[in-house]
Order: sequence, then C-alpha cells, then structure tokens
Amino acid sequence: MNKPKNGFFLFLFLSFIILKLTHVNAQNYVPDKYSDKNQTLTTVRIASAAILPDKWEKEINWTRTEVMVRKAASEGGAQVVITPECILDGYVIELSNNIKDKTEKNRVIEKIKTVAEPLNGHYVQKACDLADELNIFFIFGFLESLGSKLCNTAILIDPEGDIIGRYTKTHFAEGYTIKPEAYTPGNEYPVFNTPFGKNGIIICYDRQSPEPERIMALKGAQILFVPAYGSCTDDDGWNTALMRTRAYENRFPVIFCNPFQSLVIDQGGSIKAIGNAGEIVYFEVGTAPRNNEEIFRNRRAETYQEIFDLKSDIK
Repeated sequence: MNKPKNGFFLFLFLSFIILKLTHVNAQNYVPDKYSDKNQTLTTVRIASAAILPDKWEKEINWTRTEVMVRKAASEGGAQVVITPECILDGYVIELSNNIKDKTEKNRVIEKIKTVAEPLNGHYVQKACDLADELNIFFIFGFLESLGSKLCNTAILIDPEGDIIGRYTKTHFAEGYTIKPEAYTPGNEYPVFNTPFGKNGIIICYDRQSPEPERIMALKGAQILFVPAYGSCTDDDGWNTALMRTRAYENRFPVIFCNPFQSLVIDQGGSIKAIGNAGEIVYFEVGTAPRNNEEIFRNRRAETYQEIFDLKSDIK
C-alpha cells in the first residue's frame, strides 16, 4: 500500500527539481514590482561605464565592474549605471565558434558552462547588493545558466537590490547553428517599469534589426539601453549611424555601452557623449511622459499586415 504513496512523493520531488532547473530562480526577482506604480521621476542621470573585461576571469571582471560602478554613483552622481554585454565572463560564448576539432570544441564548450551564472548566483547577488548599497539602478550582463540552457542575459536591478527586469539576447550574429547547442536565444521584448518611466534593453547584435526596438517603443519604452561587446565605430562609422537612427526612428534616447566605447544619443538622434575604454560618460535624460506623446501618431499600422504574410527567400 506504501508504493503508490512513495511514488507520488517521488513524482513531486522530481517535478520540483525540474522546475528549479528550467525556470528563472532568484529570491529577489520581482519583475512586476513597479507595474502598478505611477512614474515619479521625470529626469534621471545615467552613466555608461566602458569596462574592458578579461575572458573567463569572473572575479577580476567583477572587481573592475564594482570599481567603475562605485565611481559612477559616488563621484558622478549616477542614478542608473549600464555596463557592457557579458561583462562578468568576458563574452566567452564566442570562443568555440571556429574550432574544427570536435574534441577540443566540446572541451571549450564545457569550460564555457562552468563560468555561466544562474540568476541566484554569487555574482548576481553581489550586483544586487551593490545596487542596494549605492541606491542605483544597475544594468548588469552575464552568461546565464538556466538549467540545461545558456542565455546571454542583461538584468535591471533597482536601488533596493531587486531584479526588476531580465532580457535575453534574441539575435545571434553568427546564426543559430555555429554556437554551442545549449546557447539559446530569447523570444520576448519586454519593457520594464521604473520610477523614471518604461525602459527597454536589447543586447549587441539585436540592434541591427529594427523590429526589437520598434516593438519596445510601441510598448511605451522611454529609454533604450544597449549593452554590447563587439562592433563599435568612430563618430562617422556605421554603428554610430545605426544607433542614431534607432533613437530617431523610435523617439527615445539610446545608451550604448561597449568595452571599448560608450555612445549616448538623445531621442532626436543627436550624439550627446562618446566615451572610450575605461571611461564613464553621463547623460541627464528627460523622461517626462509628454516627451513620448503621439510620437507615432502618423503611423498607419493597418497597412503593415503584409510584413506578417511575406515569406521571403532571402536568408
């Protein structure tokens, strides 16, 4: 008579383990924290910290990040600090791409998995504690371990140390087969409510498609944050032009943060600041709701259905 009962408890236990392995897990993950609260700030001081990481060296990279973030908050008066894509691990996910030898490739992939960080991991907690201590909003990027999956993640932490936003990179520059099998793109474009308005986050290559940014703009995003690792250019280069275009066409400021460069662009597409590796740049952003009123009033969405019906042969 005990067997069915024992089997039932075994089923519950295994179900719990599976849920723990496949779902976001962090005690301070509170994505709806500000969803029912009105915007209370109409200006916010943002810092972009161009931190140059070392690959694999999580402790070294965290120390560099903490120093720069403290400086941005304490000396620069930043209320929001953004750091580059995968700043914690140094963007190691790319290292297996071009390895031809299968044994060596698998060895590198297994090493990559060892530096991935769960959402309730040691360094994520450090990031939450730092935001709490400095009373800032903090955008922090890392290779996330999510059960059997690896995700390129950026989180938004609030001044109380709660994770109020999580975005997973949706587009990979190299395509979706060259990367490790476990490396998984995201499928959603959330916007995150804060006291200074709604915000969107995209990661690096996501910026090269116009759709993610427009979706977030239509959801009400008032600022777009772009943590990145590769592909920055000078004042006249393609990336600078692209970031200016994304700001102008969606009428929100764009904050691009790369280890080698920061770009701060206002909602009209004008460059407000450029920073190099190791530098912090600041921008006072106005987020009054009136700034975003009727910005898309001349769109004719009813004429856009064709984009959903087209089956392009272009790859």
